[in-house]
Amino acid sequence: MLDPEAVGTAALRLWAEHGYDATGWDDISAATGISARTLMRHFPSKAALAWVGVPAATRRLTEAFRALPLDAGLSDALRTAVVASVSDDVPVLSAGGYWMRIVAEEAELAEASVRAYAPWTEALAREIARRRPGAPEAIYQAIATAYREAAQAALYDWARNGAAGSPARAVDTALRWLDIHITAPEDIP
Repeated sequence: MLDPEAVGTAALRLWAEHGYDATGWDDISAATGISARTLMRHFPSKAALAWVGVPAATRRLTEAFRALPLDAGLSDALRTAVVASVSDDVPVLSAGGYWMRIVAEEAELAEASVRAYAPWTEALAREIARRRPGAPEAIYQAIATAYREAAQAALYDWARNGAAGSPARAVDTALRWLDIHITAPEDIP
């Protein structure tokens, strides 16, 4: 059975060693033992390999929200859930952050990140709306996008600075700078 995360990890290692453009489906096939044809059937593009961990991150995000009371402070709840969505798994830590540098610095992968993270961002926006109903949908989307971008920036900074310590801790530290208050229009002076 094909393990998408193992294939994604292998692809990222190859990209780190040889470059994204220089690594083709045949190279990934040789590294994983899975035929190039099978890989292309399971992944819509080479760039999709970089984002195979998003469904697991989205599950961790929604599970964290379920464990938090609805009346928790919004900024604390968002930070707690977003941090919980970041993986401190051994494969992530053993990658030494090269994976984040690759996805941030390779144009095709960076462009694909917004689309790849859309389910995660949508889940976050829905939870913000559930916790603070009444604001326009654009507000929920904007806050969710800001949290996604802040988390990715923290991960990139963590990777660029040697990937020391926990990526989740790096995200936690960055998100502590954000303090979200949704105010009803009638409460605005």
